[in-house]
Amino acid sequence: IAEKHCKKVILSPFMVVAGDHARNDLAGDGEDSWKSIFLRKGFQVQTIVQGIGEWEEVQELFAEHAKMSM
Repeated sequence: IAEKHCKKVILSPFMVVAGDHARNDLAGDGEDSWKSIFLRKGFQVQTIVQGIGEWEEVQELFAEHAKMSM
């Protein structure tokens, strides 16, 4: 990321549900979270703590697959 001269990082979990792992390990304030690591390296950090299961398109896809499995 630094080699590409990026200044801002957007962290968002690629998980169906954004639970404890996303809130703590990705976007938490602990010294070993991804957010804290990027901040220490001088990046601006934006976190989006939302699982892809909240996206309407993904919900529709899940529903389609459930219907097809019946």
